[in-house]
Parts: sequence; C-alpha cells; structure tokens
Amino acid sequence: PDVAADPPKGDNAAEDAPTTEEAENTQEADTGPPPEERVVLAEAAKEAGNGLLKAGDTNSAIARYEEGIDLTKPLLGKSPEEAGGEELQRRGVAVHTALCLNSAQACLKQSAWALAIEHASQVLLLDRDNMKALFRRGVAALNLDTEGRVEEARVDFTRVAQLDPSNREAREHLQRAKERLKELRLREKERLSAAMKGGLYQEQHDKLGRQQAAYEEEVKRRKIAGEDEITFEAWLKKKKKEKTSKKKKQKNDIEKQQEEARLEEETQRLETENAQRTANGLEPYSLEEWREQQRAGAPRLKEDVVRTDDADLDEEERKLLQEAKAKGYYHGRLGTVLSDAAPKPQQVSIGSSANGPNENERHAGSEWNQGGTWEEKDMTAWVKDQLTNYLAQAAASISEAELTSGASASASAKVTKVKSISGDAQIVMVRKLPRHGYNFEADLSASLKLKSTAEGAEEQNVSTVLRLPEILDSVAPQDLKVDAQWKGHGPPEEFRATAEACINKLRQSVRDQVASFRTAYQEKR
Repeated sequence: PDVAADPPKGDNAAEDAPTTEEAENTQEADTGPPPEERVVLAEAAKEAGNGLLKAGDTNSAIARYEEGIDLTKPLLGKSPEEAGGEELQRRGVAVHTALCLNSAQACLKQSAWALAIEHASQVLLLDRDNMKALFRRGVAALNLDTEGRVEEARVDFTRVAQLDPSNREAREHLQRAKERLKELRLREKERLSAAMKGGLYQEQHDKLGRQQAAYEEEVKRRKIAGEDEITFEAWLKKKKKEKTSKKKKQKNDIEKQQEEARLEEETQRLETENAQRTANGLEPYSLEEWREQQRAGAPRLKEDVVRTDDADLDEEERKLLQEAKAKGYYHGRLGTVLSDAAPKPQQVSIGSSANGPNENERHAGSEWNQGGTWEEKDMTAWVKDQLTNYLAQAAASISEAELTSGASASASAKVTKVKSISGDAQIVMVRKLPRHGYNFEADLSASLKLKSTAEGAEEQNVSTVLRLPEILDSVAPQDLKVDAQWKGHGPPEEFRATAEACINKLRQSVRDQVASFRTAYQEKR
C-alpha cells in the first residue's frame, strides 16, 4: 500500500499502466534480470522502503524506492508477452506506480522538491488524473516559489479540486497558489521597474500588462466553456505560434499579389512587343519565348528596331547627341548642382570613420535604430541554447582529501544533463545603448565520483540535482543561488564532508559558466 495519503479523499495508488519518460529507459529491458525477477525485487524494495520511512530513515527509504523504480522502468511500454504475461505486467505497473508515489512523498519530507516533481510526473505521464500525483507535484512546485512553478502548482491543484470538489485541502492549496502568484508577479513588476529606470522600458511593461489581461480573459473563457486549464507560458507559446502563422499567411498573400502584378506587367510588355513585331511583319512571341529573350538579353533583330534618322534632327540636337555619346549620360536635373558644390569622393579604409559613425555606433542595433529609436529583439531561443551548452560544461574535482578514517580520497563532480530550462530573454536598444535582459530557471542532473586510496576500496558513485531558481540579468553570476539535493541516501558518512566540498566547487563552476554565458550574451547586438 502507499505510505502517505495526501489528498484526504479517494487516495489510492494508480492502476493505469505507465509509459517511459525517456527513450533510453526502454533499452534496459533487454538486459538485467528477467521480468518476473524484476517485479519481485521491486515489490521487496517497496516494502523495505515503507519500513524505513515509518522508522524515520527517509534518505534510505528514497534509495530503496529508486532501486525499485530502476527495476520496473524497463518493463513499461512493453507488450504483455514481452513483460511476462498480463498478470505480471499488471503487478509491475502497480508496484512502479506505488514506488513513484511513495518516493515523491518521501522527497517532500526531505524538501527535495525537484525530485518529488520528477517522480510524481512519471505517474501523470500515463494517468493524468491521478489525484495523489497531482497533489504531491503541486506541493513540490509551490515550494519552489518561482512564477513558472507556482503556476504549475495552481493548475495541478485546480485539477484535483475539479476531480474531487469536496477536497478541502486541495482548495486551500489552490487559494495559496493564487495568492502567491499575485505576490510573485507584483515582485517581478517592481523588479523590472527598478531595473529599467526612467521609463525606458514602458513599452515592455505595457506589452506584458496587455498579455496578462488577455490571458486572464482566456482563462475565464475556458472555465465557462469547460475546457482544460492552460498555463501562462503555454498560452504565450500558442499566441506566438498563431502570430507566426498569420505573418506567414500575410507573406504568402503579398508574394502572390506581387507574382500576379509581375505577370500582368509581363503580359502588357509582351502585347506591346508583339504589336510592334506585327507592324514590322514579324511573328509574335509566345510568353515563354519572350521570357527567354529577356533572360538571354539577346539584342533584337535590325528589323525590330525603329531608328530615327540623323536627318530628322536639327543642328543643336545632333550636337547634344554627340556630346552625350562622348561623355556618357547623366540621369539628373541639369543646372541644379554646381561643380564646385558637388561632394568630393573620398577613399575610406577599413577601420576609419570618414566622418561617419564610430565602431560602437555602427554596431548598436539595426540601421533604422541609428537615430535613437526603440528596438526590441527576442533572444529567448539563443539564450536558452547557450545557457544549456555552458551549464553542461560545469565540473569540479578534489585531487586529495582526508577521510574521517585517516585515509586519503579524491572526488570529481560534473553536470551530466540540463534537465529543464525555461524563461525568456530580450535585447532592448534605447538611444543606441543595448540592454541585455534575461530571466530563467534551470534544473541540472549531476554525478559525483568518490575514491578512497585504502586498499580494496571501491569507487562510490552518487547522483544529485542542482537547481537554479533565478538566473536573472539583475543578479551577478557569483551571487546566483544554486540549490543541491542528493538523490537517494547520498554519499557514505565517511565521504560526506569530501562530497559536500566537491559539490560546493561544482556550484562555483556553475556560476562561472553563467558568467561566461553573460559575457558572450553582452557581445550580442
């Protein structure tokens, strides 16, 4: 049975069959113990974890739950034949679901919010209305205390309240999430106001206000229509997609109109050309023949050209014609510019200004912005990609440390995966000065290797989760908050001090990578 019951009503372990969260998990099904042994071992791990949790050893309980989860994951998504039969498959699904839910509850006790979200989400991947998973994920997200996570918590609690209207605890959490959202949005608005002094970013504030007002209207409409909830981020993404589609359609319409206008112009020119050819006793061109003549740039035949005999010109006209042939033609208004007033050509070498804008001015924004107008450029995709690349390179090591036993040990840690990263970024150009704005949050997976020099000692491998709740342009990289949480029971006690020291160095490496990203970002225009 599941250990904790946190929504008060209707709280039973889910029975629907889960699917894998990541494709690589399915590859494990072909190796390791056979399906029946996996299920038996997973059931034993669940019972052992339950006992440890009741005894107050939460870290060890999480470790046992995760052992069971690793055993059952490869069986998910398999056919009954591959999973050892329908009955064995049903048992595997049930124990996997209970393990994920129990582990999520244990992580809540340890304030391991990111891990709790991860385990609850595994259940919701297949049973979207599992109230226990929704409730626990909502509790974890609410405690992460960022606008994106609190919005996710609000959606989860709303769904629980819809499924069980009499669930008082879910309604209380929902109200708390709504109040916290208001506080966070107000705080973000105040932060932006402080960062963007003098009203330079008023257009951004107005735009955000319009978006939030439109989003709230959409929420009301969906509620009246009985449609599913939608987060602010998902709504923005949908509106952006609609805007892109609209722009694409407008572009296609313009191109179609231009093509029609071009065809009409070609037709008129062809008709004029053919009228002239007919008058000269020549066969008219077809449209394709005429186009071929235009592409080839072939000169027309002598008989195609209507010549004006020099005899038709008077003396002054012949003189002007001869002068034009000798000097070339000037397509302008005669007598409007004196030769002494005409600008003199200058040779401008690379790097010289030639009375033009300096290097910084030439590169500060687009051409139209040289006059000091407002320019805003969305950099979200670029920043997200760059941050992911930089964060994935974070690593740290300790070559030698002394253990409590007196033996020496070494440690190394690195980020193994950027699990999630979300936010937005913009470059705003005002009076030729760029302002590089960004607001992101990220979850990282990291591994730690510990090795003692004692004879016969085995290498210890530990996993951890790093969370960066506020990667902001207003926060210096060295001041970034980097939360760390061990997965499972963490390192052995004799290695704990060394492990924590190595993780602290990894934290600093993460901050250094953000600083490197920031430097690269500030070079963008």
